[in-house]
Amino acid sequence: MELVGPAGAGKTTLSRTLSHRNPAIQIGSEIELQKLKYAPVFLRNAISLLPIFLRQLQYGKAFTWEEIKYLIYLKGWSKVLMQEAKAGDAAILLDHGPVFKLATLHEFGPEKLMVNGSEKWWATIFKQWASTLDVVIWLDAPDSVLEKRINSRDQRHSVKGKTEVEVIHFLARYRASYEETLAKLKSDGGPLLLQFDTSRTSIEQVADEILSTIIAASH
Repeated sequence: MELVGPAGAGKTTLSRTLSHRNPAIQIGSEIELQKLKYAPVFLRNAISLLPIFLRQLQYGKAFTWEEIKYLIYLKGWSKVLMQEAKAGDAAILLDHGPVFKLATLHEFGPEKLMVNGSEKWWATIFKQWASTLDVVIWLDAPDSVLEKRINSRDQRHSVKGKTEVEVIHFLARYRASYEETLAKLKSDGGPLLLQFDTSRTSIEQVADEILSTIIAASH
């Protein structure tokens, strides 16, 4: 399962609530190079992506470290997560998972990832994650509510303290990128999408519905 939604929608609170109420729900791993067990996966997929990394240099600009990690995650991390789920007989919960990375890279990523010839690579990646992800939980709220939540939090954000127009523009672009990404995943057969407005539905109520969905799917 992956949690998606704009800042202030309640993703962190929901993640904590779900893992507290059901210990069988565990947070999925990210690419952490300090964990030696992930090093072979990282290196193997980094090598397979070398042609893409090198072609990017033709544009006079290399991928950032963050973009490299995103590409490696998208290429090879589905196997890691599936192994973790099977090993612990657990439901894996992702935040900033494949939907986040696909939306970020596919919609706003480097030029080389958008040019002709990249379609086959993207099609493979979308199909791979469509068969891996079972559920996407999309939390959202009206723009005015999100703006207040973002400004009242301690966390930094690119639109914190910005004008209402800037916030609305950012959220519209954010939602559009996620909608397009989810539509591509859906066209490949998955995942189930659960959507909640956290200005109308409490986090506890959202957790109730998600836990019911997990229980139903396990029978």
